[in-house]
Amino acid sequence: MRGWRSLGRKVKDFLWGLFFYDFYLETVRAKAQYKDALNLFLLGQFLGLPLMNSSISLRLLPYLMPELGGWKRRQLKEKEIIEYAPDIT
Repeated sequence: MRGWRSLGRKVKDFLWGLFFYDFYLETVRAKAQYKDALNLFLLGQFLGLPLMNSSISLRLLPYLMPELGGWKRRQLKEKEIIEYAPDIT
């Protein structure tokens, strides 16, 4: 009986990966992009963007502190379209 449950679980995982894994990855990427846009809006003054949101930033800064390291890495890793094809003019 235990072998059938294990087989059923493997089949279920395979079918989930076959049909829904791409949707899952797109959702995770979209969530990260929306978070990055929110962080850019709230913390844009640190990058030199002239946004008038200092009181909002100060209120939300304690909630954003755990995510700042990952956000900085994602912003530095993101490339422009020109960087993908530098020889095209």
